[in-house]
Amino acid sequence: MNILVSQSRQAGRLVRLVCLLGVTQIVLVSCSSTDIASSMATVDAAFDVAPPPNFTRGLLERRAPQPLYPIRARNLGIEGWVMLGFSVDADGEVVSNSIRTLQEQPEGFFEASAASAARRLTFQNVRGELIEDVRYVFRYQLDGLNVVPPSDSTPDIIQFREMLPQRLITPPYPDVALELELEGYVVVKFTVTETGAVQDIAIDESEPPGVFNEEAVRAAQRLRFEPRIVSGESVRVEDVLFRFDWNLPR
Repeated sequence: MNILVSQSRQAGRLVRLVCLLGVTQIVLVSCSSTDIASSMATVDAAFDVAPPPNFTRGLLERRAPQPLYPIRARNLGIEGWVMLGFSVDADGEVVSNSIRTLQEQPEGFFEASAASAARRLTFQNVRGELIEDVRYVFRYQLDGLNVVPPSDSTPDIIQFREMLPQRLITPPYPDVALELELEGYVVVKFTVTETGAVQDIAIDESEPPGVFNEEAVRAAQRLRFEPRIVSGESVRVEDVLFRFDWNLPR
């Protein structure tokens, strides 16, 4: 009799344990589904946010290159925009080391592409002097291509893609130049390899001569790129010009 009672109690405990596990699994699945839905809602909500207007401070666009659509964002069907802030010199060229991201919707997809396009922007600067705090928006729209490809499909081979910098480098201000309140720039020339590394760095132009050369070379050594792709293959690019600027704080 005692054996039967003990077995009955054990069976009761087993039934309660199974029920408890079932309820726990339901709760976990529910929470997981809620988290996924919340994440998707966060990204989708970003699509409805209208970007702020450009603030070009009277500059007139001469060349406005179309930024390359990041492959990851295109494959995921993500649209968005980036607002950059930068300075424009007297010749209407964007000062490369002044480029900074002010806002991005959604975050983590378009910043590098927008910065690369900003370096190719040119303006008509009627004031003929350095203009700071320019704000410019790059928009990314798929035009009906925002469809996530099936997981078993083979992605299209990229026929051509221009180089994209993977990170922005701001070289330090040399102590001597800072003490003497010197401003200037250096244009370096180098080769970008098939892996995106930088080789064969040389000084192409500097003003004032020799003052910022050493810091420019060190900064160029830290540059990395997504390599240029031609007919589906990464290619080596020689004689790439890159400018570093040193401007005293205003």
